[in-house]
Amino acid sequence: MFGLFKKEKEESLPDWYCELQESQERWFSFLEKLETKMEEFATAAIPELKQILEEDDDLYKRTFQKVYSGVNGQLNNIREKARDTFEEKILDTYQNINSQVSVLSKYYGLISDFRTVCSDRYHRGFEDKYEYWRKQIEKTQERDLEIEYQKILDEFESIKDKFSCKQCGGNITIEKIFLIETYISCPYCKTQNTFAPSTQGRNLQHIARGLAEQRTAHLQEAYEIENEKERAFYHQRHELSLSTIHETDKKVLSEINAKMDELEEQRQSAIQNAPKLYHTYLRAMYDEWNKITPDLKEHNEKMYQNQLKYK
Repeated sequence: MFGLFKKEKEESLPDWYCELQESQERWFSFLEKLETKMEEFATAAIPELKQILEEDDDLYKRTFQKVYSGVNGQLNNIREKARDTFEEKILDTYQNINSQVSVLSKYYGLISDFRTVCSDRYHRGFEDKYEYWRKQIEKTQERDLEIEYQKILDEFESIKDKFSCKQCGGNITIEKIFLIETYISCPYCKTQNTFAPSTQGRNLQHIARGLAEQRTAHLQEAYEIENEKERAFYHQRHELSLSTIHETDKKVLSEINAKMDELEEQRQSAIQNAPKLYHTYLRAMYDEWNKITPDLKEHNEKMYQNQLKYK
């Protein structure tokens, strides 16, 4: 782990060599401890967050959001501790020694190597682990809307035949899930009765789009994968193009050009396919949305047409 410096005879090394080596070892050890702390904290917090989200009946999930914000704050505190220590212990050590050593010294490279290795351990090691746990915690916000939808359906089944006319007492069957207060005519005396949906019933309009998106997530993923291909093919082709600048072998050039043509063909195919996949996803998502809340279909279709215009 601590193989930054090539071993040489002790007498040939400058006095500050040991200081750099010790600083690097302490830095690596410090980051390992922070990473362990971060993992233990996150693995304990994630199941707790999931349980709180599931049990939070508030429409806006305020209890969950409060705890979620606190968890993110503690995770960020660990990150800030790493950043502050990097600046105070690594960069300060680097700058202090760098100011004392001539760039012409045969050992000058040891100083820049120290900074590079310590920086990589921080930015590519610790930061990668931080991002991983941050995303795992972020995923706890993803509600299983199918469960919430089923609760709404179950509640509807339990109440749809229990509504009575305020005038004659006749039983009135509620034919569908209403999102707002609605006048319902009594089939016997024709009196207009006000039916007020429950909080859970009203919540359907707030989860409908999210539920539709969850049901069509595989189509959105297919679009995003195809959309990313265009950039990937472009960069591959660009790198090959750069490799031809100093190439003189005609056979090699021919092979590179052939590969570049192939990549361009694939890129153009992705450019054409991506919008088609997006439209497939968008249409499917709105169809699902309309199935869940048919009363909003007219409004949803206007939104669908607007999205098509700007994509």
